[in-house]
Order: sequence, then C-alpha cells, then structure tokens
Amino acid sequence: MSLRRQLLVSFGLQGAGAAAVLLATLLLGARLGPEVQGGFSRVKAEVEFVAAFAMFGLPQALFFHVKSGAMSEHVALRWALGCALFALPVGALYSAWHHESGSALVLTSAAVAAAVAHGQLRALLLVHERVAWFNVLTAVPQVLVLVGVMQVLVLGTADAARWLLLFALAYAAAASIAWWRLRAAPGAGSVSNVGWRALGHYGLAAWLSAALVTAAILLAQRWVEAAQGRVALGQFTMAMTLVQVPLTPVSYAAPLLLRRWMEQPGAAASRRVALLVFGALLAIAALAAAAAGAWPDLGLGAAYTGTTSALAVLLAGGAAEAASRVLTVQASASGRPWIGVRAEAARWAVLAIGWWVLDAPTLLSVCAVWAIGAWAAAFVFVGFARAEANEVAA
Repeated sequence: MSLRRQLLVSFGLQGAGAAAVLLATLLLGARLGPEVQGGFSRVKAEVEFVAAFAMFGLPQALFFHVKSGAMSEHVALRWALGCALFALPVGALYSAWHHESGSALVLTSAAVAAAVAHGQLRALLLVHERVAWFNVLTAVPQVLVLVGVMQVLVLGTADAARWLLLFALAYAAAASIAWWRLRAAPGAGSVSNVGWRALGHYGLAAWLSAALVTAAILLAQRWVEAAQGRVALGQFTMAMTLVQVPLTPVSYAAPLLLRRWMEQPGAAASRRVALLVFGALLAIAALAAAAAGAWPDLGLGAAYTGTTSALAVLLAGGAAEAASRVLTVQASASGRPWIGVRAEAARWAVLAIGWWVLDAPTLLSVCAVWAIGAWAAAFVFVGFARAEANEVAA
C-alpha cells in the first residue's frame, strides 16, 4: 500500500476516533456546562500525562529497534508487558500525591496502566503492514469514551471516579485486542541486539519529549483554574480540544512518516511538510480571530463567551506546534530524538517566565504564553534544520 493510501486510511479511521472525543467534549459542555466538561478534560489530561511518564519513551524506542531489525517482536512484547505492570504503582503514587485514596487511587492506577499497555502495543502493530489494525486500535478507546460520555449524559451526574473508570475500560479493551493480534503473529525468535543503554538512550529522549508536552498542558490547565476558576478552565480546555482538530492529521501521519523516513531518509521532505502545515494552521488561526467578534462563545452559550478569542490565540501557537511535530518525526527517524527534548525545554522556559511575570493572568494571557512557548519550541527545530543544511552545503 502506498504512503498516500496509508495516510488516507489513517485520516479516515483515526478521524472517527478524534471526532468521537470532540463530540464527547462538546456534548458535555452543551448539556452539563463548562465545569463538568472541564473536569472531564482535566482527568483525560492527567491520565495521558501519567501514562506518558510511565511509558519512559518505550513505544518509540521499541518501534525503532524492532523496525531496524535489532530486536524481535517477542522481546518487545515482554518489554511492553513489564512497562504496563510498572505503570500500576506510578499511577498510585500520582494519586496519593494528590491526597487521593481508596477507589480513586485504584482507578487512577488502572487507567494509567491500561493507557500504557495500549500505547506500547499500538506502536508495535505498525512495525509491519498492519496499518488498518493500528488505525482501528487508535480509534477504539476514543469511540468507547464517547459511548461512556453518552451514558453519563443519560444519568446526568459525573465525577472524577466515573471518568477514571471510563478511561480504564476504554484503554483496556483496546489493549486486549492489540495483544491478541500481536500474539497471533509474533516476530520469530527472541533476538535482541539492543542493550539497556541503547534502548534507554532513545527511549529517555522520547519519554522526556512526550512527558514535557503533556505536563505543559496540565500545567496550563491548573494555571487557568487557579487564576480564573472552573468556568475559565472549561473554556480553556474547550479551546485546546478544538486546536487538536487541525493538529490531528499531523498526529495521524507521524507514525507512518516515521516508518517511511526510517526506510527512506527525508530531511528535505520533512521541511516542506512542516512549512505546509505551519501555513495551513496559521490561516485557520486568522479565520478564528475574524470570527471572534460575531461568534464569541462558539455557539455553546454565554458561559463560553471569549472562548473563540482564546481559540484563535491557541491556533497561532498550534501552527508552530504542527511544524514541530513533523520535524520531531524526522529527528527520531534519523536517530536524534534529543532535539525534541531541547525544543520542549524552550517551551518550558517560556511557560516559567510567563508564570513568573504575570501576577493576575487572564484566560487570554495564559493562551498567549502557551502560543509563544510553542513558537519557541519550533525555532529550536528551525535552528537545527539550518545547521544541517549548512553542513550538507559545505
């Protein structure tokens, strides 16, 4: 199957999953208000953050080394299972750190472990020609989350425990299917020429990049909530969710591009793709800014007034974010994942400065700091790309 057809399949199947999450968020906001919707989005971000932390970059590292032939799928599956088991105490520690106990602690552990198992196994599905399975199992948890949200809407009540249970069940179901599929056709033997150091070096870089991104989102959410309250949190998470819509195709394409650029190095192609997505999202940001005056609440009601302006600012940062994601793939394919870590360090430097400088942050000011941080991260990749081009020319 050609790369173009694989991308079209990815956009179609995974697009259904992204649409399911977006619809779930919109339904919660429209039916139960920004406070409930904000709580759902916060729990989702927390589960994703702790899962990214607990994975230690192994999905990317295992894919890279299995695809390069240095490790068999059989060995990679053992690593994936061990990582999922290790995620149980990581989730428990995070819950205990927030002074939670009992069912909340158990459900957090279960949700994080399920998300880790899903992330590990989903990556291994893409090593060979299982593009359809990879796409389907990416979308399955998202569709199941929508089903759960619709059940909550029928009941009319929701809390953090209910959201944790929903995410645990959704990820566990998808992980079970992925495990069955991988066990049905495992790689031959138990070969591994990859030591702890090589696996850890690559995985640590991927882990730091993913953890820093999700932690930055979580920080921004808590920053908005502390400064402006739960209604503002709902507005911010709604805008952030909508920003992910145009970013979604980039995320869908990333695993396929990683595989392609590992097989056929494409530094020049990556720069062209990055420039294309950057321009496209910047144009969308301009449209959102133009619509802010006539449609300030995105049609969701007075409680969401000002959300369109926040969306426009976040989309401006999303343009740089999209370019960074493309260039991150190229860096990983060439065995240099640490460039992404430096980019995230630049983002966090901007967030830290914003946190220090803004005494009374508003929703828009936090969005502006976020956007500037995304641009700072993108400029790190631009600097490395220029240096690489100069080396080639010399």
